[in-house]
Amino acid sequence: MPYAEIDDSLSLYYHIKGEGMPIVFIHPFVMGHNVFMHQERLAEHYKTIFFDLTGHGNSLKGNEPITIGLLADHLKELLDQLDCEKVVVCGYSHGGLVAQEFALKYPERTIAVILSGGYSELNNFSPIFFIKSVMYMAKFRQIPLAAKLQAKLNKHYPEDEEKIYELARKSDPQRAYEFCKNGLGYKSTYSLHRLKMPILLVYGTLEKPMHHYQIPFLKEAPQTEVVYVDKGTHQVPPGSFQEFNAAVHQFLKPINESYNQ
Repeated sequence: MPYAEIDDSLSLYYHIKGEGMPIVFIHPFVMGHNVFMHQERLAEHYKTIFFDLTGHGNSLKGNEPITIGLLADHLKELLDQLDCEKVVVCGYSHGGLVAQEFALKYPERTIAVILSGGYSELNNFSPIFFIKSVMYMAKFRQIPLAAKLQAKLNKHYPEDEEKIYELARKSDPQRAYEFCKNGLGYKSTYSLHRLKMPILLVYGTLEKPMHHYQIPFLKEAPQTEVVYVDKGTHQVPPGSFQEFNAAVHQFLKPINESYNQ
């Protein structure tokens, strides 16, 4: 399996498929890169990069407590080792925080930002309750239970559930807890005006509690585009992958044309 050595204590697993403009996919907590298994179909048009965050999936947990900023730095180091000068960052749910932080810290390395179920800060009950529930499971070493929940929520086909669970259950309890906790406290709302690159927000029509999170993006970064996936839940990338992949490709086509000139 391919690994990138980030430091003496940390190696990140990665998987690459396809050629062309690179897109790196960033998964949420207590999951691994294969929650994006159906995004591999985009490799027909792009260089797709999938990896496991620190303490998740096949990656090591390292010696340093993680923050959203540190995860963004780890991503930069991974891309350096892969000789990717510029990338599209695509973050799903909590993974979108890492995508935003990467774009804010390294705008010169960011072609575009895609967020599925994305937010610049958390301020309503349902996602906060879910995240705190996973933190409770992580604190009391119930990662297999959290992994089963994530796998069940994120399957499209029945066989997807076991595949997602197998990586999710490998999550380190401490790193999963830190990812959840630091995400709860993360706030990029007043920095969004610094994002000058194209931005796509994707939401399912059934995840109405998340829809208001588009407002600060549209206000502070007016180049933002919003797509709603009909009958989609919060789990759009795996659950409504055909519609999600189509939205991503439609958004990236003009960007890709400029990239290839």
